[in-house]
Amino acid sequence: MEPKIENIQSKSGKEKLRFIPLGGNGLVTKNMFVYESENDIVIIDCGMGFPEETMFGVDMVIPDINYLRDKKHKIRGILITHGHEDHIGALPFILPEINVPVFATRLTAGLINVRLKERDIQRMVKVNVINPGQKVSLGSFWAEAFRVSHSIPDSVGYALHTPLGTIIHTGDYKFDMTPVDEKPTDTAKLAELGRRGVLALMSDSLRSEKLGFTLSESLIEPKFEEAMEDAPGRVMVTTFSSNISRIKQAIEASRKFGRKVAIVGRSMESNLFVARDLGYIKFPPEILVRLENIEKIPPEKLTLIVAGSQAQSGSALTRIANGAHRFVSIRPGDLVIFSADPIPGHQDPVHTVVDNLTRLGARVIYSDITDEFHVSGHGAQAELMLMLNLTKPKYLVPISGMYRQMKKFVDLAANAGIEPRNAFILEEGDVLEFGSQGAKVDGQIETDNVMVDGLGVGDVGDVVLRDRRVLAEEGIVVVIVTVNRSNGQVVGEPDIVSRGFVYMKEAEPLISEMKELVQKAVPVGKKVSDWHFIREKIMENLEKFLFEKTQRRPMVLPVVVEV
Repeated sequence: MEPKIENIQSKSGKEKLRFIPLGGNGLVTKNMFVYESENDIVIIDCGMGFPEETMFGVDMVIPDINYLRDKKHKIRGILITHGHEDHIGALPFILPEINVPVFATRLTAGLINVRLKERDIQRMVKVNVINPGQKVSLGSFWAEAFRVSHSIPDSVGYALHTPLGTIIHTGDYKFDMTPVDEKPTDTAKLAELGRRGVLALMSDSLRSEKLGFTLSESLIEPKFEEAMEDAPGRVMVTTFSSNISRIKQAIEASRKFGRKVAIVGRSMESNLFVARDLGYIKFPPEILVRLENIEKIPPEKLTLIVAGSQAQSGSALTRIANGAHRFVSIRPGDLVIFSADPIPGHQDPVHTVVDNLTRLGARVIYSDITDEFHVSGHGAQAELMLMLNLTKPKYLVPISGMYRQMKKFVDLAANAGIEPRNAFILEEGDVLEFGSQGAKVDGQIETDNVMVDGLGVGDVGDVVLRDRRVLAEEGIVVVIVTVNRSNGQVVGEPDIVSRGFVYMKEAEPLISEMKELVQKAVPVGKKVSDWHFIREKIMENLEKFLFEKTQRRPMVLPVVVEV
């Protein structure tokens, strides 16, 4: 029998509830939120973030779960709000360590399973499909999903009923009355929850600085149609590979003008076929054309839907912009439409790609020129106020935003009756504790960036990044000393190899002086017993010498070769 909310209210007054953002607060990505009672933990979302420019070679950043490692026995499940990478992208890396049930709507579960299959862990993880309105028992918690509008179908928020009261966790949302999937945010359910009593509202805050309402997603398709009607050649549309609604509209506009469609990028192709197989996108199979056949299609009859709108390293769009894609090359007459805004803090790589595309001859439309081809999936000020008025929470906690955006929401809420002492701006690792005496920030847990590089998870730390930074900025000097294996004596003069530091043919005097310094430390014929000491001496002498000569600090790497 379904539990009643009044039956799970605090009886003894001793219950505590802790809320900890392990990502998502102070950032726009890497969303992961922990709800913890004495015996149970529920996690909402498990997303990835983009690496900073100084994180050389890093593919993505995921939440730090060190706090959860000794609490695995308490974790009852992970609730997922929707299928964007910043909400599901860390699952393949975290589930092998914390293997608990995952709950998601049908499309979201399909997208998750694609990610799990890529890491070959789909057989070890159970992804449970839930529907809006469905309730899930999770230890002393129970959760019910409610429909929200976002830029991807099947998005939900959760009402998490706890021993201390009901928490509403919105996920990403807006109040779109004409969404592409014709399923608007469930205002009736939110109002019902508000009437029954809401302890705290954890609300998306990304667009708290924007006035009014966010425009409807359905306004994009007419803009695609206008662009395709006027374009003399190929049209390339780039957006997030998980933005199913946007991909659907690009395909529909292409059909209207008799254009074939080619999908460029593995993630884009995988997500499209999952959405098609589950019935979220419908199109005749013959509209699709394989990449190796695009040269057979007249340019004015071809649309390319391309992954990589954030200029991710190695993405399809980045390779096209660098002239390195196997099948797609920019030609005069191509129109490239960025149907996505750069993630805050990630604008520079996007602008570099725009420059490269323009240099190759494409006409590029992006957010600095016009916002006609992108609308946000996040609610603006009027929608945030509507959410507050519907749910009537005692406490407000903005989530999924930069600090300034969370602060703006708190300021707005003060005008709507939320007392400043009842609104909390939390950053990653902050602990918000609810108890019989109210709510308070109760310390902070230490978190760090966990970086994914290829197959490695967490094995790239500050030391490795520091070395990569030195290599990128200063270069490397390799000193090769040859030693006779039988007697341990140095043989011949050392070899010097420079990469990213100086052009060796033009720096022969410098190289000769470096060799002389090395020979002073390990002269020919000398028997060396402590190579560790000699390596340190070579590094110290050369680093000091090179800085005096060049004002640069390349990495010096002594190598001993036995012959």
